[in-house]
Amino acid sequence: MNQIQLPETYLALSDFRKDDIYLSEMNQAQIIADFFPGTFTELTQRLSDITGAFYGGVLKQIGKLYGPEAIEQISGTFMYDLGSRMTLRNLEAKPNLQPGIPAVAKILIGAIFTSSPEYNFEFKELNDYKCEMLIKGTDRYHKITQSLQIAGLLKWPVIKPFIQGICDTMGLDVLLDIKVLRLDPDSSCSYHILVSEK
Repeated sequence: MNQIQLPETYLALSDFRKDDIYLSEMNQAQIIADFFPGTFTELTQRLSDITGAFYGGVLKQIGKLYGPEAIEQISGTFMYDLGSRMTLRNLEAKPNLQPGIPAVAKILIGAIFTSSPEYNFEFKELNDYKCEMLIKGTDRYHKITQSLQIAGLLKWPVIKPFIQGICDTMGLDVLLDIKVLRLDPDSSCSYHILVSEK
């Protein structure tokens, strides 16, 4: 009998799965081999797709219940709150992170690392007074809202309130300017972000 090879991802994340209980007639190894994401890239992409689907699905339902104008309002509030929460978590976890424009950049990098794998960043300038960067890649929020036919009801990029939430939570009085350099029908994007002292 061939031994079923468990995915490396399952072995690395087995701590999450240690309390799962299967029935004796279930082939646990085969189920894991068939359904557990085989690579970390696949796992990350699936998690990102679920996040996008949740965001888009909730907004579409909000539009049905409260009208199309509620979609932008809820998206903005949600993204702002997310930026604020992520900032508080980072400030708590990293006590040496001094509030300021460089910290905004670090929290943005952290958000991309943990939550937005389809984005890449390119710094143009970073100092105590200014952060200028490009965010490029695929905008999962655009992708899902496009497929649900509600993208036209949102202001792009929807991550602007997220960045504003980061700045406000740190008590920074800064100018935030985000320009859409490119946002294609396939959701390929390029956003220019500028955070600077007033």
